[in-house]
Amino acid sequence: MAPCYLEPIVDIIKPGQPHLYFNSVTPEMAAQLVEDYLVNDNPRPDLALGTVGEKNLPGIQKLFDLPMLKPQVRIVLRHCGLIDPQKIDHYLAQDGYSGLARALRMKPDDVIAEVKKAGLRGRGGAGFSTGLKWELCRKSPGKVKYLICNADEGDPGAFMNRSLLEGDPHSVLEGMLIGAYAIGATGGYIYCRAEKPLAIERLKIALKQLAEYGLTGGNILGSGFDFEIELREGAGAFVCGEETALIASIEGKRGCPHPGRLFPLNQVYGASPPILTTLKPGLM
Repeated sequence: MAPCYLEPIVDIIKPGQPHLYFNSVTPEMAAQLVEDYLVNDNPRPDLALGTVGEKNLPGIQKLFDLPMLKPQVRIVLRHCGLIDPQKIDHYLAQDGYSGLARALRMKPDDVIAEVKKAGLRGRGGAGFSTGLKWELCRKSPGKVKYLICNADEGDPGAFMNRSLLEGDPHSVLEGMLIGAYAIGATGGYIYCRAEKPLAIERLKIALKQLAEYGLTGGNILGSGFDFEIELREGAGAFVCGEETALIASIEGKRGCPHPGRLFPLNQVYGASPPILTTLKPGLM
């Protein structure tokens, strides 16, 4: 939970200093902060909300020592605001893709067992086991399998997935790669609505970097695992957040739910291959 009541919040980054946050910033206040802090080295403790970083600034508390934030643990959004989402090296410096490297040294069934042991579950309401979902996909008899990242997020005012895609796209892509390896998929789609231009722009940059670093394509990290990811933009239909409607939209059809196909695995509802599974950002 974030302190939305304090918005607009401004983060000022100055070389050699911690990130300095200010709340309820107006245009006039922004101009004054530039003059006081960036030009004259006055961090304005009377206005500052808090800092993030190893160093302290006199008279200013740590942002995550605020009573509202102190009990919370940032997991999915832990890198957002602290790394440049357009630079893969920033993600790698935070042990990015080390999880993928570890997974590729394991057997797919062992990866699934690890996810089950972790207790990872979906957050759409049902709390369905991620490990069980991956296991069902892996055991499905289809020879061609695809993994879909559902980044549509059509709820009015919802910014969870959007914040992650804009601030840390490589964490989503790494999750897709691990999930695809576990279930035996060789192709994947990210379905994101066109109403999120910044998220789409950063995903495109991240996908290009993945290809340049050999983290998509053939024989990833010398493991024999092949996987390609394609970005598909939706038209902003709320119903396409539902997985069967989303799959129809990706296929170029009308985004309409399919009654009876409540779980898009051919093992469950008897469809012919290819097999598809959908994952939400942050749940992989």
